[in-house]
Amino acid sequence: MFSLPFPDGVAEAADTFPQMVPEKLVCCLWFDQRWRPPLLRTLDGRTLTVHFPGRWNRQAGPDFQQAVIELGDGIRCRGDVEIHRFASGWTAHRHHLDARYNQVVLHVFLWNDRTATDVNRADGQTVPQVALEAWLTRPLAAYHADISLEDYPQQHAPRVGRCYTTLQSLERQKAQQFLEQAGDTRLLQHMWRWASRAAEVDVSQVMYEAVLRALGSAGYRQHFQELARLLFWSDMQRSLRRFTVSTRRVAAEALLLGLTGLLPQAIRHATTMDVETLRYLEELQGYWTKFPVRVQQRAWHHMTWRQPHVRPANTPERRLAGMAQVLTRYHNTDLLHAAVALCRTFAEQTEVVAARSLCQALASLLVAPETSYWQRRTHFGGRPGKPQRLIGTQRALTVVIDAVLPVLLLSAQRSGDAWLRDTVLVCYRAAPRLPDNTLLRDMARCLLGNDAALLALVTGARQQQGMLQVFYDFCSNNEGDCQGCDFPLLA
Repeated sequence: MFSLPFPDGVAEAADTFPQMVPEKLVCCLWFDQRWRPPLLRTLDGRTLTVHFPGRWNRQAGPDFQQAVIELGDGIRCRGDVEIHRFASGWTAHRHHLDARYNQVVLHVFLWNDRTATDVNRADGQTVPQVALEAWLTRPLAAYHADISLEDYPQQHAPRVGRCYTTLQSLERQKAQQFLEQAGDTRLLQHMWRWASRAAEVDVSQVMYEAVLRALGSAGYRQHFQELARLLFWSDMQRSLRRFTVSTRRVAAEALLLGLTGLLPQAIRHATTMDVETLRYLEELQGYWTKFPVRVQQRAWHHMTWRQPHVRPANTPERRLAGMAQVLTRYHNTDLLHAAVALCRTFAEQTEVVAARSLCQALASLLVAPETSYWQRRTHFGGRPGKPQRLIGTQRALTVVIDAVLPVLLLSAQRSGDAWLRDTVLVCYRAAPRLPDNTLLRDMARCLLGNDAALLALVTGARQQQGMLQVFYDFCSNNEGDCQGCDFPLLA
């Protein structure tokens, strides 16, 4: 027989209640105007007006993005909002050391268990704070009873935007052309983003950085790019040449996991892990100690990798193990030259067939199907699960669109190679649809109104990229509820 959680009465319930309140409830109190207190003040006494609570972030990083708030001194701020149950969560979760939180403009929590009126970001900027419980108009238990957590954020997704009405009024061909032009703009923006880096290093290194960044799941992309800059592709390959072909994959895993600090962190907790993990750790440590001291000294020792909202298959350990397989596959060349050579092999085929086949072939450069400890694990010592590829075909296709094609286009532009430029553009325009993500689903509702006729226009990755471009050009800059959005004027 199950006992009641508080058999000794209300006093014990009151003491235990803070431990029962999930952080998601605090997110709901902030996000939904029905629950958010009408009057709010920061800990330093300034009134707070919420123009837009932000877009609910269902991936790693701050809980809400692109929020718009106004403080009592007239300062209007646009940025991210981080939510905790207790004020101490900011430092307990090491956000003060994490650059991903450098866009946070407000820290919101229920209970204040610190004395400071603000907290600091990794860039040194201070962040104002709000303790919600002091401003709630009802007992917290009443909110807990009324708010259905499973309704958030799915049933509170962005509403149909003004952009939908504008797009619906266009002829279908023009609407599709609009999405395609927006998709082409996104491709060019990706290219020019990497062009500045190509002024500092050669394009083959740029390709490596772009691919590694794209392999990082949301919240880890900047870390992965920094890893590529920490040890260049050429240095990586030079370090791996000391190992035989049969041992190079595990050596590459040891190199990447050692540099990121994940290997030493796991070793510190090895006593709690299973036999298979202990053997794997011992093998990795053996390879790690064989790398030059100058390489070992570059390792990160204070990086925080554990983040919420990351799918088990997308953990940094698995993605790094997949990149290790890529590293060992191209030890006599690099990703840029391998991709260009692949493009040349499709020169004699018909345009449509070549474009579709080339897109799949470029993805095959990055697929990581080989057997590894990580095929059935999400982190060191985690419970083994169903085997999964470290980098599957769909993820590889996404990296092709986000990284490989933009850098190939950059290479063609810098070398004046018109044939390569045209091949990249044809490949991009024929690329198949990529897996939906949260943002694409939100834009399908906001921009396309979940209208079957408009949804049918999204036939490939090019149109999907166009939807994302509209979001970053317009939705990420509005004041909430489409206030101040210039999309109707543009379209």
